Amino acid sequence: MKRLALLLAFAGCATTSTSSSSTDTGSPKPSEGQPQKLAITNVIPFDVAACGPRTLPLSPMTAEVLTGAMLSMSPATQECFVDLQARDGQPFDLKAKITVAESGVTYEVNGLGASAAGKACVEAAFKKLGLQARPAGSKPVVAEIPVSGGPQTVRVGDNAANDVAGKLRLSQPSMCDCYAKLADKPAPMLKAEVEVGSEGVVKANFGTTDELTTCLTAKIQALKLGDAQAKLNWPLLLKNTYAGQLDPSAPAALRFQQLDGMRAQRTSDVLIAAGQRVAAALAFDDLAQQYKKKPAKGMLEELKLKCADVAAGDDKQIAAVKSLVAVLEDSQKLVAAEKAKDPQWAQVEPMLAQQLTSSTAEVVRVEEQKKNDLNACPKTKY
Repeated sequence: MKRLALLLAFAGCATTSTSSSSTDTGSPKPSEGQPQKLAITNVIPFDVAACGPRTLPLSPMTAEVLTGAMLSMSPATQECFVDLQARDGQPFDLKAKITVAESGVTYEVNGLGASAAGKACVEAAFKKLGLQARPAGSKPVVAEIPVSGGPQTVRVGDNAANDVAGKLRLSQPSMCDCYAKLADKPAPMLKAEVEVGSEGVVKANFGTTDELTTCLTAKIQALKLGDAQAKLNWPLLLKNTYAGQLDPSAPAALRFQQLDGMRAQRTSDVLIAAGQRVAAALAFDDLAQQYKKKPAKGMLEELKLKCADVAAGDDKQIAAVKSLVAVLEDSQKLVAAEKAKDPQWAQVEPMLAQQLTSSTAEVVRVEEQKKNDLNACPKTKY
């Protein structure tokens, strides 16, 4: 996977005065004030889904539903760790746990990999779900998931222009209102010419004046990017893992990364649908037991309605798994096309094949589950 990681380490170039670079390589120095090209490595994709959450059906609340809701927030939790200050320098072994009880909602983030600031950021991300206390008399619902940091971080100190690029990247969550109208649409590929002048005055130009770039321009020009003068062409690499499709003009590695994020969102949907179907099935079973012990007027009709709820839950679960399968198939097609150009893409094929096989089998399992559920429904006699 090293090659795929490198594919996402996009680089650019910038110009700045020689006084902004403290590195002495022993090579001849340019004359005073002469611009020189400097490497820009702080060009890291931003997932606008980190601005979430998206609208989720969280009722009835079950462990599966809560787990799916937590997984849906992975763009926001991974965004926490683009900033090195959110990491503690240790390999990630981090877990987040949420307990929803009648007394309220509690959040726990424990383990290695995150600093205190990083753990606070993860907790703040999950709080955006807006979870509410359970009704009186309800049992607590608990879910725990691992939290990963992602492979890319902003690094500073190489040169002034790269530091500017890093600050621009770390500022992206503050621009979420600019991205709000993207909703579930693919994010565009953008590039801005950014200049930090004397006294830290910032100028930005995207070359277009649509609503999105106008908003971003105003936000960027209000930033404090330091006093060192620099000018750079900054690729703003965007993805949207809440989207239903990809931007075909995006680089292949970025499209693959987005598909992987979409897979996580579809998995979230599968978990939520499964949890809701289980809740419907338990409600049906509970009423069925009551009916067997002591039939009462109206109970049979209520049983039929509750059984219809179970079948509807099966349908939602089937649709969610099929949507996951579609994303995995798109991933396979992308890898097959890119493998023809670079054989190292083949490294991800076994993983995708395994996920596709298990997800396809899950569709068959849930379809059979629906048949069994319908067979258990009360039959109408004529």
